[in-house]
Amino acid sequence: MTISLVLSACQPLSLQVEQVQASVNLQRVRAQDCSYGGAIRAVEAVDDYTVRFTLCNPDPAFPAKLAFPIFAIQDDEYLNEHRGDSKAMSRQPNGSGPYEVAEYVPGVRLVLRSNPDYWGLPPRIESLTFRWATTSLSRLVEVSTEKAHAMDSPDPNSFYSINQDSSLNLVYRPALNLAFIGMNNRFAPFNDARVRQAISMLIDRERIVNTIYPVGTEVAEQFLSPVFGVGYTPLYAWLPYDPQQALDLLRRANFDFEQELILSYSSQGNELLPDPHRIAQTIRSQLLPYGINVRLNRMEAAEFEQSVQAGNEAFFLYSWSADYADPNSLYSTIFSSNAQLLGNVYPDIQFMANEAGRTSDPDQRQNRYNRINEMLRMHTPAIPLAHVRTAAVFRREVQGAAVNAYLENLPEVITPDGTLVFLQSAEPESLWPADATQWTTFRVTSLLYSTLVENKFDGVGLRPGLAESWSSNPNATEWTFNLRYGVRFTNGALLNANDVVASFAAIWDAQNPNHTGESGQFQLFRRFFGAFLNQP
Repeated sequence: MTISLVLSACQPLSLQVEQVQASVNLQRVRAQDCSYGGAIRAVEAVDDYTVRFTLCNPDPAFPAKLAFPIFAIQDDEYLNEHRGDSKAMSRQPNGSGPYEVAEYVPGVRLVLRSNPDYWGLPPRIESLTFRWATTSLSRLVEVSTEKAHAMDSPDPNSFYSINQDSSLNLVYRPALNLAFIGMNNRFAPFNDARVRQAISMLIDRERIVNTIYPVGTEVAEQFLSPVFGVGYTPLYAWLPYDPQQALDLLRRANFDFEQELILSYSSQGNELLPDPHRIAQTIRSQLLPYGINVRLNRMEAAEFEQSVQAGNEAFFLYSWSADYADPNSLYSTIFSSNAQLLGNVYPDIQFMANEAGRTSDPDQRQNRYNRINEMLRMHTPAIPLAHVRTAAVFRREVQGAAVNAYLENLPEVITPDGTLVFLQSAEPESLWPADATQWTTFRVTSLLYSTLVENKFDGVGLRPGLAESWSSNPNATEWTFNLRYGVRFTNGALLNANDVVASFAAIWDAQNPNHTGESGQFQLFRRFFGAFLNQP
């Protein structure tokens, strides 16, 4: 009896010690307060399979941000061993994604093979080869001649011919984007809202879209496309094409018809502005009959981008693509206090956008965005031109192909021999994404690594990744993620909550020994969450 009592008394004590020891090893990184200027207050491992993020302000878009590929989760011991150095980690990638590296010949090709320990459904493509070609035409020729199965970023001017080719399948992406005409209010005459409104009403946007853009492009009636859902106001239209009302506004504004407006644009087109020179010419020809003289200023691409971002261009063609499927992706960039491209901030838009971005109730949030859409039409800081359907191209024998706004469902497609060759526009910058900036990198790294949540391929939305579920407190300042059990990295380590904390801290904390990356800039993290913790 005595022995039995001793054993039963000792067992709970032993368990209690083990639990205390485990809790001591759980990682937590926390800011003393939010005065450092960032959006994150803390990230902590609650237990081995639960991670909690505490934010400085409500953020209903937080899970959508964590789906971005820079937030790939890495084994903390591997991260420490390589000190977060993207170059070192690229030599022998260690991930939990559907693929692992089989062969990499820099400048030539990257071959991936299916990861036998992947936590999700096994990839249907066993061998996936990436090659790269700068021009859309060269990629399309290779796909058309059966040297590759798929490609990214086809030239919109080739959409018609692709659709006419029975061997090819053009798969359209959701249009989470905007092509627009910017007007900087620091420069006359664009410092007068009446002039900005008048210029908008003198430009026939529908004609531009119908004559220059591919079929299916939508004339933008708002800054956000209907695909967003929240943030888009149904049945709300932009200022109409109305030359008479426009001229009345210009007369009331004492517009100087002797002046020359300079319309700047990049010499290099993109998917959202496929032919900027032709668009600029059309705008000039539409304004000329009403006595408005426009001089075209075609600039080298890098010079143009730098000048627009610095706020040095008064009148310009530009485009924006969402980093994540939430209105805050637009308002935290183009209309933030740090943005210069449209000139001085519009205080009412900025205030309401901040309020909407921090509102967790969907109806209240939508009401605030409805008011923002009214403010945008009143101020006319820019002229929304088009929501553009970009696409990927697959050969017809590739079955089950689907895309979202960013990537393709490559692990889920089927080919006759279980292999696939994908052509993209550039070689990956790195095989570790934390400090990367290009989707040609993220396309590859999203197959090698996993994030807590992922973007769906059947529309706009999120699906579970390494986190089976997630939830927030009522005001969206605290987010809890519940991790999958049994997830294994390619080095054999099992996923736990400390890996999530370590991966996030390596980017967030400037004094973390793993805060290295490629350039050390972590540009996209700062765009999402502001300042680093312990920033020098």
